[in-house]
Amino acid sequence: MEYINIPLYVIRSNEYIGADPTQRATWLSLIAWSCDQENMGRIAGARSWGDRRWMQSCGVMASEVADSCGLFHWDGDDLIVTFYPEDAQREIERKREIARANGRKGGRKPTPEPIPETNVGSDVGNQPWIANEASLESEKKGKEKKGKEGIHPLTPSPCTVEEVEDHLRAAAFAGRVRLTPDQIPDCATAYWGSRDAVNWTRNGIPVTKWQSDAISFATSYAVNHPPPPGNGDKDPYSNLEEL
Repeated sequence: MEYINIPLYVIRSNEYIGADPTQRATWLSLIAWSCDQENMGRIAGARSWGDRRWMQSCGVMASEVADSCGLFHWDGDDLIVTFYPEDAQREIERKREIARANGRKGGRKPTPEPIPETNVGSDVGNQPWIANEASLESEKKGKEKKGKEGIHPLTPSPCTVEEVEDHLRAAAFAGRVRLTPDQIPDCATAYWGSRDAVNWTRNGIPVTKWQSDAISFATSYAVNHPPPPGNGDKDPYSNLEEL
């Protein structure tokens, strides 16, 4: 997930009101990182993390998450983040699977109902969590009212998910991106789905060279998706030579 909106009922909840300012700030950092990792609000194995690992991932100190509160609590060695938008993650995973299937075929699957570009939400407490650009749908409708000259035709997919995977695998081997072999399929799928959802544009500009665009995407992906827990305070990219 790239974006989250925090419903007012969360801010008005007893868990939030009863927390002190440090706990609120810590929770915000935890839920932002969890949404980026799409971990269903469970930071697995985090009990053994040191300050360096916490700072590299969530931007908090180990002491700030040591004690449970209403906004986050420990379940064994896992830290559970309250109010995580689980329904939003499930919806994103469903749409990525559609994108993966379409990518294998080298293009979009014909459908009478277009897939919403990047709008993802869940009905938690009757309040939607928006995990992507909710304004795109209304912006799209506004363009349609202006006539055909305001609508961009669908751009054929310039590549498949498998082609992106091969390209990123070669780039990782050459040291151009810091991705582990296990990360490459997910990164390739995330890249293909994100670009296909917005008609192969980036910030409104058509993608003309997907290879360099994919490298740029993978660079940010690697920073925001460190290897899974298990390395303690070890630099998550210290094993780059193994690629």
